[in-house]
Amino acid sequence: ASSLAAGCGARVAAYVRLMPPKQLQVQQQQQNPQVLPAKEANLFKTALKFYNGKKYKKGLRSVDQILVKFPKHAETLGIKALVLNSLDRMEEAHVAAREGIKSDVRSFVCWHALGVLHRTEHNYPEASKCFRTALRFDERNDRILRDLNLLQVMMRDYTGYIDTRRKFLEQRPSLRANWIGLITAYHLAGNNQVALKTILTYEDSIQPVAEPEFEHGELLLYKNLIIEQMGDMSAAIEDLNKCERLVIDKTQHQEIMGRLTHQAGRFEYAEKIWRDLIFKNSEHYAYHQALILTRSRIPYGQGLPDLKLPATPYDRKASLPHLNDDQVATLESVYDDLAGAYPRSNLVKRVPLTFTRGESFKRRLLAYIVPYLRKGIPSLFGDLKALYTDKDKVAAIEEVALACETSLRTNRSLPLKQDKEGEQESPSSMLWALFFLAQHYDRLEQHDKAFKYLEEALNHTPTVIELHMFKARIYKHAGNLALAAEAFDSARKMDFADRYLNTKTTLYLLRADKPTEADRMIGLFTKEGENPVIYLAEMQACRYELEKAESFYRTGQYGLALKMLKAIDKHFVDIRDDETDFHGYCLRRGALRAYYRMVEFEDNLFSQPYYVRMAKGFVRTYLALHTKPAAPKAAEIDEYAGMSEIERKKAISKKKREDARKLVPEPKAKGKGPKGKQVIEAKPDPDPFGEALATIPDTLKEASKYITTLKLSVPKDVEVHILACDLYARRQKYLLVLNSLRKLAKFVSSDPAAYRAQMFSLHTLHKVLEAGGVTHPEVRQVIESEIRDICGGKTLAQMHEAHMAQGPLTPHLRTVGAEVSVLLDPSCAPAQGAGLVDMVATANTYKDCVSAYGLLQHTIANPATTDAFQKACHKKFPQATLFAPPQASSSETR
Repeated sequence: ASSLAAGCGARVAAYVRLMPPKQLQVQQQQQNPQVLPAKEANLFKTALKFYNGKKYKKGLRSVDQILVKFPKHAETLGIKALVLNSLDRMEEAHVAAREGIKSDVRSFVCWHALGVLHRTEHNYPEASKCFRTALRFDERNDRILRDLNLLQVMMRDYTGYIDTRRKFLEQRPSLRANWIGLITAYHLAGNNQVALKTILTYEDSIQPVAEPEFEHGELLLYKNLIIEQMGDMSAAIEDLNKCERLVIDKTQHQEIMGRLTHQAGRFEYAEKIWRDLIFKNSEHYAYHQALILTRSRIPYGQGLPDLKLPATPYDRKASLPHLNDDQVATLESVYDDLAGAYPRSNLVKRVPLTFTRGESFKRRLLAYIVPYLRKGIPSLFGDLKALYTDKDKVAAIEEVALACETSLRTNRSLPLKQDKEGEQESPSSMLWALFFLAQHYDRLEQHDKAFKYLEEALNHTPTVIELHMFKARIYKHAGNLALAAEAFDSARKMDFADRYLNTKTTLYLLRADKPTEADRMIGLFTKEGENPVIYLAEMQACRYELEKAESFYRTGQYGLALKMLKAIDKHFVDIRDDETDFHGYCLRRGALRAYYRMVEFEDNLFSQPYYVRMAKGFVRTYLALHTKPAAPKAAEIDEYAGMSEIERKKAISKKKREDARKLVPEPKAKGKGPKGKQVIEAKPDPDPFGEALATIPDTLKEASKYITTLKLSVPKDVEVHILACDLYARRQKYLLVLNSLRKLAKFVSSDPAAYRAQMFSLHTLHKVLEAGGVTHPEVRQVIESEIRDICGGKTLAQMHEAHMAQGPLTPHLRTVGAEVSVLLDPSCAPAQGAGLVDMVATANTYKDCVSAYGLLQHTIANPATTDAFQKACHKKFPQATLFAPPQASSSETR
């Protein structure tokens, strides 16, 4: 918008310079109403200055003065539209822009202004059309071209983007940024051959670079990335060797060379590179991971994802493939040598724990944990937690930890052979050994033992904050969220200045469904004088908003839940809009590989965990509202009784405004906050309780928007397809139900939730076909054919029997099996309920019984069976408040 204003200013300046005498000026004004007299032209320039200075109200007054005399002046109307857009008066802005186009349909200024308005409203296709129309009347306008090419890359219209970047290059071929823009356009479009050819052409057109420069070095590494993506590893290695002298970041160059030689199968050379990098930084886990793969002669990509980004050559979270005994022995020898070379490196001692086994693992584990216990490092368990996927290693960890505890109890020493005979440990070593064992047993869901060791540790040293924090974690895992929040608050009170403790206490309060207390708690560390909810929304605190939305959902406050979820949705829209700032910046700075990673990140923005949780929350909430639509409160019904429709609407609107004011803090006196800082008064919220979001006419249609996005962004997420089956069945979109069932097919054998969704969907389709709910013959034929393919010629009862006979009967599968059995044959409900009561004995955690408890309460609905199940669960999981009898006091639960 500011660039448009500058263009208009240049045009007006030309008018002023060539201004004819007064008589001729009047004659021209009569002939061409788009030419302003000198006075109005100066006023127009003043309006532009106000607009560029963000003094929009003054700018609006200036353009209004011009329009009083010349109401059909197109450029003034265009500037007025931009000013109104900045004042968030979009309807008036559109009227002004369209009036300007009517006055002068060939005015590129008005078309440009209308495009800016559409871009503000995220209507990118219409904005693109307006910019293209503006270019028809001013083909060489750099500002419009720049806005158009920015819009094209935002829309991922790479064909148009390439054409626009080519026009820039044709206009100014000597400008480096135009070459870089065209190269990146070809690369983003996937046309690597032409992108590489363009880079070579550009290199031939400039003088050879003698000394290393950052921008040129980045261009060379970007060219190497393109060659690598073309699949020619030998050419990529050769090119990387040529440009080594001109690249400033030598570490990055080595990382890329290590990855390329690994992909090319040159293991010895790659191993040497990764050893050199470990010499530079022995605490970089990716270097050790790469060394293990190259030393074991494991091809690139086997057991690890084939990453495209040169800045992260290997994935930190990926697990190593299975190694045979010879490979393990070789790696042990390698890391014994590294331990001698880097005796102070913790990672050199930690990495062998990932591939060693048996006695070697125990010996190395003992040598690793003893220094941690001596120094009192609380993060020891967090460091070893990744090893708990291997049952043999879990048993070995327990054996070593218990050996340390026994040795400390008997002779106050740790069982390490290198220690001197009779040397005693500090008393704190016993504390950290007890703390580690408590964490170990909590991980194994043995909460009684965890509490036992933790209580002993607390008696040993009651002032250690980590012990109180972990006590809250045990309560949480045991199912007592209220006591967990209370325990974490106790830890917080031991250090009021710790922001982490404050934040975690807030999260625990939200999980205990205490949002009011959570807001008060988080407000202790937000900006003074501001509403913490509004402040955190401005800070895009997605985790806080997600936890709060889920709390509102659990308590049935669907309007407030939707309001929190909508705030998160807005954050991601803002993140997507902020992308516009980086397209020009990265190309100007020459950070081409960072720019490419940014575009890839934005392409996968809606697969980010926070967005996925938010979108699923929207779908679940709208499904709940479809089951039980939101209704006005009884108090409101009585309050508005006897009023006419108009009076009732006015009273409701007034009440909403008053409620919104209550949520906004009172402004400081004279608009000043602490230390004299200006306090910005927040606008009243017109819908403080989310009633407008909860009472939309078609909740299922709104939920479908998020399901469509999730199916494109995270197609491998099982829960997405489970929600899709439920949603499309309610919308009677039976072909889409079948599509989701196809996606679920590969998860059914391993995921009970997927199996449940499959059986419920097939049962619904059978009922619909029997009732004649599908009248179109071709659609009916497709549904019947797909059902036969999925069922394999079996009835639903036969499918269910075969599935339950296949795998181990986990508590989750037994619960799903009981629910499906009752669905297919309601008469078996008593027998299935009795089976669920027996299932409690095999449950490992209270979470295994939650869904079964809900099934007994709402589907089987046998009070005696439900009561027996509750008592059995309370006996086995006494801390879980879900199963506590109503008369149980808090002290008994504690």
